[in-house]
Amino acid sequence: MALSLARFTVGPLQENAYLLFDEASKAAVYIDPGDEAPRLLQALSDGDLKLEAIWLTHAHFDHIGAIEGLSEHYNVPIFLHARDRELYHNAYKAAKLWEIPFTQPTAPTLDLADDGLLTLAGVDVQCLFTPGHAPGHMAFYVPSQGFVLAGDTLFQGSIGRTDLPGGNHELLLESIHSKLLTLPDDTVVYPGHGPETRIGLEKVYNPYLS
Repeated sequence: MALSLARFTVGPLQENAYLLFDEASKAAVYIDPGDEAPRLLQALSDGDLKLEAIWLTHAHFDHIGAIEGLSEHYNVPIFLHARDRELYHNAYKAAKLWEIPFTQPTAPTLDLADDGLLTLAGVDVQCLFTPGHAPGHMAFYVPSQGFVLAGDTLFQGSIGRTDLPGGNHELLLESIHSKLLTLPDDTVVYPGHGPETRIGLEKVYNPYLS
């Protein structure tokens, strides 16, 4: 059984929200629904999909801005690492500093476990604890299909910023080297911003990792 993945680049900061779903059962989760809730809701309707959960790589406002809009239509659990709860509850303050419209979403309901396991339609999704960009940052790795949803840790030719509250540059590099660069070289990386890349390419060409 294989999962499908759709990407929606949303909001002023061009954040990548991902819809992970099983075409057969119609089970679906949103990862980092950052903005444009009507557009994300329409995608569910168009695919006749059943939203089962929201998974968050971290709690910066540009990754959680559509949660309230989704929650008005779907009563589903919201998964977040406990170390990012403070960021989550103060997201409205950060959005105000950026002068970006934002509705503070309902509180997360379930804590993601360090290096735990989630499943969707019988497919295992590994939770990789990758702090540095944010204290409770997680990545979601689907080993059976060779891709990882990396949030704001690793980008094509770059890495996540660490000058925001809770950021730690050394910890980010440690997370990337120990949790992401140890994945197979052909693993596709779907980041929180920008285009996808591959682990092997970033090992060779990413100037921040040399």
